[in-house]
Amino acid sequence: MADLLECLLQIKALKETPARVAALVEEAAPEAWTRRPGEGVWAPVEVLAHLADVELVQAVRLRLMLTAERPALPRFDQTALARRARYIEWPPALALERFRVRRGDSLEILGDSSAEDLARTGTHPTRGEMSVADLVAMMLAHDTDHVGQMRTRLGIAPPDAPARR
Repeated sequence: MADLLECLLQIKALKETPARVAALVEEAAPEAWTRRPGEGVWAPVEVLAHLADVELVQAVRLRLMLTAERPALPRFDQTALARRARYIEWPPALALERFRVRRGDSLEILGDSSAEDLARTGTHPTRGEMSVADLVAMMLAHDTDHVGQMRTRLGIAPPDAPARR
């Protein structure tokens, strides 16, 4: 029961990520979104575009896990995809909208999941066997990491940070 509750709380947190990102899009100056902090380091818009495209991959993985028996989960090359999709050219509003829509699709497929559904498994290309609940946790950790990256690269303090004097 605790695992089910924990996963349901993580799904709720996944629902909140698009709003957290939208707040960053509203707060940051447009030119800050395309500024790379260093050679080979993604600009904030590239991080957001990555979130949008990874959501497509995670959605496929979720669908496979929920409908097939122990499927092999697809891998992808995030660097090649970023280059191919030209993330740096995406306007932040477009990247956010794509992420919001794709996350909505993922949440829809997770809707009304039972403990049995969340325990279904697939084989991740690098992590090995994992459950739907494990994938949900991985998605939330991915969100948290990348929202933090965007916040830092945009120079926006976390909402709970002490005020600077």
